[in-house]
Amino acid sequence: MENYEKYAEHTKTRDWKSICQLNDVELDSFGTRKELNVLPEYLEKNETVFALTSGVMKQSDTSNTFDFGTNTWLVALTSDRFLFLDAAMLTSSVDSQSIRHERVQAVSASQGFVLGKISIDLGNRMLVIDNCHKSTVKAMASLANKWIKELSDKKDISNNVIPALSQTPLFDLLERLEKFFTLGALSDEEFKEARAKILDSNEFKKEKEKLLSSIT
Repeated sequence: MENYEKYAEHTKTRDWKSICQLNDVELDSFGTRKELNVLPEYLEKNETVFALTSGVMKQSDTSNTFDFGTNTWLVALTSDRFLFLDAAMLTSSVDSQSIRHERVQAVSASQGFVLGKISIDLGNRMLVIDNCHKSTVKAMASLANKWIKELSDKKDISNNVIPALSQTPLFDLLERLEKFFTLGALSDEEFKEARAKILDSNEFKKEKEKLLSSIT
């Protein structure tokens, strides 16, 4: 994700204005000032906010009982999920819902004359957030699709980074692993996990013993 470190830093400092500026969108409370204030309480450790908007969604089973009809939710696109927050009008309670990125197939945006909407394709159903600020929907959909693809590509690389050990020389595997890591295709955690699998394999231990015996 381009500017990931900046998004992460602005999330830590709760600088929603700067996050909006990274997306060429002006900061607005989106009619959800209360939700914006409590947003940090609902973020997980190291979760990074990429984009913000608000819109109208139909009531769900967890919607605030003091609200009627459709509710206005704060929508946050993060590194882990779509996070939705809805503060009750007459109480201090806040409802939260989330959709992990692995469940999302695609995100689309449509812009009207003044407002826009975001549609999240979950395969078996479509979640629609309507009456969003027009300038925010295009940025959020674009970032979401790019990030979901990036996560998918990383998963594919991680799943295939260690082919059948019998078919690929172990030292070649380590070299390829290093290249993937250098190119940024693997995170620190993914690199360490994959490297540990190779070093702990019986085949690698046998090769190590052969090497040491040849030296001695």
